Amino acid sequence: MVKKILSIALWVITAAALIVLFIYARENYLSTPLKAVNLVPESDSGFVRRSVLHEEIEKQCKQAKIGTVDMIKIQNHLDANPWIESNSAYIDLNGNLNVNFKEYEPQFRVFGKNGQSVYVTDAGIVMPSCSNYTPYVLIASGNFDLDNDSTTYTLCDTLDRDRNILDALYWFKAIKANPFIENCVGQLYCNNKNQFELTVKGLDARVIVGDTCLAADKLNRLEIFMKQRINRLETHSMKIINLNYKNQIVCTKR
Repeated sequence: MVKKILSIALWVITAAALIVLFIYARENYLSTPLKAVNLVPESDSGFVRRSVLHEEIEKQCKQAKIGTVDMIKIQNHLDANPWIESNSAYIDLNGNLNVNFKEYEPQFRVFGKNGQSVYVTDAGIVMPSCSNYTPYVLIASGNFDLDNDSTTYTLCDTLDRDRNILDALYWFKAIKANPFIENCVGQLYCNNKNQFELTVKGLDARVIVGDTCLAADKLNRLEIFMKQRINRLETHSMKIINLNYKNQIVCTKR
């Protein structure tokens, strides 16, 4: 009976000692000054300047102890960056603040009627342009209303502002799905009738593709036309190549 009591007492003392040690270690850890800030980008598009972001976060944590670092404030700061898609932050056992972030990957750039420009991702996320970085992507210009070119937002098919951009995104995906056309198209243009035109390498003519109806078929016809007639002399005398008719290619000479 005495042995059982002693055994229970020993376990209780051991557990209490471990709890005390844990509390001491935790308090000691939380009172330790933060050692360093490490940025860990998951992608590197180029919009976010690492040195600037590093400096901004370091200012928020300057001479801070681990227990006083405001992680929510840091993540809110990252969330406010229009070029960062997702982020997370944690402090490791060595006392380093590790900041993970992923940048948006733009697929094409839209220039509005008033000269503003935005980038659009494959998922329909619109993000502002950046004076520090200009990625090489497809350009869309013309009849686009860019009411907001300074924040990030998701395209909505119920807003008039977004309709032409959504159509441009549809065309971008159709072009990307056709490797031959993807290598030929230099730019998308939306005219004042909200009809789309393509600038095609090797052709001086306006290539009219119209709305998004039968987009893949129109591009297939353009591919066949170019492969068969691109080297013919009369092709370079054409002013307009119109694909906006079912099963037809209507050409107009200069």
